Amino acid sequence: MTAGPGAPAGGAARPHRAALAVLAGACALFALLQLGVATLLPQVQQAFGVSGSDASWVVSGHLLVGCVATPVVSRLGDLHGRRVVLLAVLAVVAVTSVVSALTGSFAVLLVARLVQGVAAGLFPLCVGLLREGFPGLSLSGPSGVLSAAFGTGGGVGAVVAGLFGGGLPALRTLFAAAALLAVVLLVAGALLLPETPRRPATRIDVPGLLLLGIVSSALLLALTRYGREGVGSVTGAVLLVIAAAGGALLLRVERRSPEPVLDMRLMSRRPLLCLNVVSLLTGLVMFEIGVFAPALVTAPRETGYGLGGSGAVLTLVMLPMQIGALSGGLLSGRLRESGRASARTVLAASAVLFASGPVVFSFLPASAPGLALGTALNGLATGLLGGAMAELLVQSSPSGSTAVTVGLNGVLRNLGGAFGVQVGSMMLMVAGDAGGHPSALAYRAVFIGTAVLAVVGVGAAFLFPRSPAPLPRPDVPVPPGHSSRPIRPTT
Repeated sequence: MTAGPGAPAGGAARPHRAALAVLAGACALFALLQLGVATLLPQVQQAFGVSGSDASWVVSGHLLVGCVATPVVSRLGDLHGRRVVLLAVLAVVAVTSVVSALTGSFAVLLVARLVQGVAAGLFPLCVGLLREGFPGLSLSGPSGVLSAAFGTGGGVGAVVAGLFGGGLPALRTLFAAAALLAVVLLVAGALLLPETPRRPATRIDVPGLLLLGIVSSALLLALTRYGREGVGSVTGAVLLVIAAAGGALLLRVERRSPEPVLDMRLMSRRPLLCLNVVSLLTGLVMFEIGVFAPALVTAPRETGYGLGGSGAVLTLVMLPMQIGALSGGLLSGRLRESGRASARTVLAASAVLFASGPVVFSFLPASAPGLALGTALNGLATGLLGGAMAELLVQSSPSGSTAVTVGLNGVLRNLGGAFGVQVGSMMLMVAGDAGGHPSALAYRAVFIGTAVLAVVGVGAAFLFPRSPAPLPRPDVPVPPGHSSRPIRPTT
């Protein structure tokens, strides 16, 4: 990485590798708790004897809380400094991971997973620390490292399932690994990470957050009721009405809020609008494949599509996603850092790859190689997207709003994932056959619908401006009594 404008003199400036490793580890932990757990939903069903719809709440409920937690954590990072808040989130993750590893109750696991939703704030905190802790340096290489780490963490669930099989042993191993990683990062972060400037004037939009949580919860619960009771569900209809009324009130409140959690003015800017649409729809694809690919592997062969596979087959199918994500993240950083491809080009390529995954699942015959190809495409797209998205968000954000835009983008990715998992689970439950398993046609309908939505994401990626207008970025003043210690670059 060559020194950028304002970088310290003395040769090729590079970020402090140890501090960057802590941030990468936090991103890997974040992915482990999202995608890693998503791949173990069949194990959740087996261990606790719950339905697929109920088990999906271990993922969608976690993502839902993450939607509300992301802007809160980002704002708290502005108020108290990102390093302190990052360490606090790691402490919460460590405790809830221990509880998740030890419990034998599905209710306790679900509550722990909901609290773990605060981990969604790790990514915007890492991006903020990366931006303010590496002043004057290109973000291309470091953001690629974070993206690769995200992909690596997301594939841990498949490896654990392959080694420990189904049931509680796989779940307990995964959460024990998460707890250990959180403790290690907590200690290392306290020693290595810099503090960032505090912004005492920052406010948290409590009404907006509460309304966002109510609207999202009502929609997800409505989908669950429709899955259980059919399209004529009265409870589902009432929940949809509540969601619609709450959505209208949310828009009204956010227009009047001085620091809204959903800033309509920022969202309406073409660059940010395109990036948010891409995150919403690629998040949907990412989590649907992460959840439903393991279900296809473990389904009985009698269904006509299931592989009836063991843990070894699941690893064979899901490991390409991890390898693809790791390779994609590193490749994304190198391409952008060397100037061979712009962040916009990488964004468009990743969107196309995301759309290719569900197409493969829709039309290739059910086989381990076919499923492995679909997960590999999904992983490669995930790795490519992460670093490019972070760079474009920073470039497209008005001065002083980077934390807000990165947090909002994370909220939309989580919403896309939560709704993708819940809508897909609802469709599969409604189309269950006499044996209690969804039909092959139902799975095909889910993946075709996902592919169509992913194509919309491709269009949004190509609509991102080729040369967005440069935005002024004056240095943020440090309030009296506080200090900012940027990560010292090595040469």
